[in-house]
Amino acid sequence: MKKKIIVILISIGLISSCKNGKETEKNAELNNNAQIEFTDSNGNKISKEELAISTGRFNYEIYGIEGVSDLAKSLHNQARQFGQTGDYKNAIEKLTQANKEAPNWPYPLYDLAYTYLLQDDYENALKYYQLTDSIAPKGFYTSKTALHTLERERKGELQKGLYKSYLSLEWINNSTEKKEMIELLIDKVPSFAPAWKDYSTLLEGKERLIAIEKGLEQNSDIETKGMLLINKALVMSQNGNFKEASELLTNVIFDTNSTFGNIEMAKFVLNNITENR
Repeated sequence: MKKKIIVILISIGLISSCKNGKETEKNAELNNNAQIEFTDSNGNKISKEELAISTGRFNYEIYGIEGVSDLAKSLHNQARQFGQTGDYKNAIEKLTQANKEAPNWPYPLYDLAYTYLLQDDYENALKYYQLTDSIAPKGFYTSKTALHTLERERKGELQKGLYKSYLSLEWINNSTEKKEMIELLIDKVPSFAPAWKDYSTLLEGKERLIAIEKGLEQNSDIETKGMLLINKALVMSQNGNFKEASELLTNVIFDTNSTFGNIEMAKFVLNNITENR
């Protein structure tokens, strides 16, 4: 008997840190030690065994190795606490100190970018997303999407402030309200692929596949493109098109531009499809 296959996967992150070594060595080490953690809509952890016999929508994150000092972690935690209370000045100060303590750790840079974004300082937000990308060229949380979108905003291709507005949709828990807001976004900015990606997760069957294809037609960042392709493969496998789905996932895995998150998730989904045919 075939097991059920997961229907859709949403959100992705990459947590990694390294002290020293050449960039290629860091990338190889992270790739070899990456692991995937899944959670349901309530934030409860789900094992791979449970996931293999489940259906529905699930969040996942890609975790890499740890390797930063306790001081850097402490400074980062303090910064996040300040940020949660809206004390951005102290948050930036602590994040800057954490970055000096662990210059090869992308997390403080990533949070610096987000903190500046919250203050509508798009110039510094872009600067620190660029620095995050230079430290983690294979992806770190949504750094690829953020960088790509803010660069398009700077060029005038997208309205300034779009990415900040897009991130606010994450906090909408009501699925009906969220769907309405995303529909408004794609109607206003149909060229914004991340919105199509999120919209597809709220749809079923043929409508979901259409939304995925719409997203793939746009000028998307590599992370969003990878997510759309992986979810397309999942829909295809659900419809019994296992060969086509496997080929799609293989292309993601061997695409030299794919992020670690894309690659690891594509490997997992391909293995899931192969085992449960």
